[in-house]
Amino acid sequence: MHAQVGASAELMLGLRLRDVTRQTIRDALWERRSLVKTVGVRGTLHLLPADEVPLWMAANRLRFPAEAARLERAGIKPAALAEVVRAIAGIVGRDPIARPDLERELEARVGGWAVTTNQGWMGGYKNWPMALGWAAALGIVCYGPGHGGRSTFVRLADWSAWREVDPLDGGKFALRRFLHAYGPSTPAEFSRWFALAPSLTRQLFAAISDELAEVDIEGDRRWVLASDADAAAEAAAEAVHLLPHFDVFVVGSHPRGQLIERGSAIHALLPGTAAPLAVLLRGGRVAGVWERRPKGKRLLVRVDAHQPLNRRQRSSIEAQATRIAQILERECELEFGEVSLRPHL
Repeated sequence: MHAQVGASAELMLGLRLRDVTRQTIRDALWERRSLVKTVGVRGTLHLLPADEVPLWMAANRLRFPAEAARLERAGIKPAALAEVVRAIAGIVGRDPIARPDLERELEARVGGWAVTTNQGWMGGYKNWPMALGWAAALGIVCYGPGHGGRSTFVRLADWSAWREVDPLDGGKFALRRFLHAYGPSTPAEFSRWFALAPSLTRQLFAAISDELAEVDIEGDRRWVLASDADAAAEAAAEAVHLLPHFDVFVVGSHPRGQLIERGSAIHALLPGTAAPLAVLLRGGRVAGVWERRPKGKRLLVRVDAHQPLNRRQRSSIEAQATRIAQILERECELEFGEVSLRPHL
């Protein structure tokens, strides 16, 4: 689950798992440690099952050569990046270290380059967070419990189980998971989802070719896991769902032209993605937006449907809004009305 926005990650899990609340998820992260918060797919924050972290991190290492070339074009030297990775390995340990403290230690050990703002990538971020992603992929570091509203970091091997995994084995694992969740799909869509070079994607598809079945979707050649071929089914045309910002379904689903109606207000605002919006789905397609905000001890959920809803769909939305409030440990107040299209950036 994406974890750029903590509450969204909690909602993603809670909407998919019965009886889960935000406290259940926080206990899994910081007490039981059955979940790990770390840098995941495409270099973005994710919550991952602890026993799968070595596989996902191995898969991320497939991206190192292309990422190194991209960073060098942006003015970040591989040798400088490697020096920061080694410094992170020497700083993080069993006890959580807060982000400002880690940054000060890095500056003391490797000099000002680590904390210099680089305008060549990500709109002007400091250099060292990119090294953090590499250190995470190498199994050196992950996120620890928040301290005073600030992020902390710990050594992954001290926090959760770690084992060495071959990157190609990790890549095959990630591809199987992708096809199980989003198939039938294509190599190009997997490359986009994982930010992986097409040549490596072709290698992974070839490596598991005996596990795949080819299908024709409206004249489009696609692949699905053979074990899932008989189970594939279209979303019920009348089914509705409320999904939070950056929900994995919205991020991973293709083709975008079927997920988001061309000519819609959402397509006009964010052509190609609805991920920064909390969306209403109808039949698996984006059909509106919604928002939530505290109202005293209650949670106000407002839903803006861009298509007409029947009584059954409104009843389903009411049940889901109640569930969203339960996840966030509040009582629900639902209303239908206009919601401003403001993407969460």
